[in-house]
Amino acid sequence: MKKSVFLFMVAAITTLIESGFINAQEKSGQLQISGSPVISVFADYHAGFGSNNSLSGFEITRAYLGYQFNLTPTVSGKAIVDAGVAPAESFMASQEKKIYLKNAFLSWKDKGFTINGGLIGLMQFSLQEKFWSYRYVAQSFQDLYKMGSSADLGVTVEYQFLKWLSADFGFTNGEGYKNLNMDNKYRYDLGITAKPIPELTLRAYGDIFQRSLGDKDQRTLALFAGYKCKSFSLGAEYNYQQNNLWIKDNNYYGFSVYTTIPINDKWKVFGRYDYVDSKDQNDNTWSTLTGDMIIAGIEYCPIKNLKFAPNYKRVKDTNVGSSSYNKYNWAYLNVEFTW
Repeated sequence: MKKSVFLFMVAAITTLIESGFINAQEKSGQLQISGSPVISVFADYHAGFGSNNSLSGFEITRAYLGYQFNLTPTVSGKAIVDAGVAPAESFMASQEKKIYLKNAFLSWKDKGFTINGGLIGLMQFSLQEKFWSYRYVAQSFQDLYKMGSSADLGVTVEYQFLKWLSADFGFTNGEGYKNLNMDNKYRYDLGITAKPIPELTLRAYGDIFQRSLGDKDQRTLALFAGYKCKSFSLGAEYNYQQNNLWIKDNNYYGFSVYTTIPINDKWKVFGRYDYVDSKDQNDNTWSTLTGDMIIAGIEYCPIKNLKFAPNYKRVKDTNVGSSSYNKYNWAYLNVEFTW
């Protein structure tokens, strides 16, 4: 199966990208390249109170720097460096800053098809993240609780069947952009997105992440529904991961609900609630965040490229195998600058 999928991807990418170059050259006689820089910075000031009232400080949590370009009307690309944080044990753990290559890919788009190849952005939770729309305040559910990566090395294919119905398929290494291994392990994913009416978005997604012979495949299921109109937006998602880290019966699941209410062009009120849990933890061989999280805040956007979000975060978690909960209360001022 791996060989046939690989050959199909190579043939499709080669044919379609060559077609894009040839068509552009036939029309203009030469290649016209245009592009623009990509800059995005997330920063915050946070202060703990209650049991963690001694924790406070300024932080830059993420900085993207790169360039996006168009080679032809149908072929484009992007290269982005991500100065972010290394993986941590939990949401509030101390995190080390590292620099990664986040994206480096070519994309072909025409006749309902979009094919991306290289170090690409994935579609596992990209729609949910866009609908949540406060990535600089907190990652979306699957990203925050380490159910998958936002980018990886491989290929994705999208097709728009109808105005309201599309599907996407991915064939990637599986480890994400921070760990680009060539280890004969692959992730296969399939997603379907429907918009039966303009205000309503529905999505179903599933993937299989294979490892060595004898290990249990890690499988992920994600369901999403979102409604957005002028007065408010409301999104809800359910996520389930079977055999997390390829350990049998380490099943990891939870849901997230989030809303935004615009006040005017510059002010919005937003909120979110997450619940995450697991079962059959095999004598603590698997460690993860278990509990819930509440976020409530206001966003102020004085100009298009700059956002401020004072907000409150409460996280309640428990160590694996323990019945005692820890509560963390935080006041945040998050800032996003993009260009």
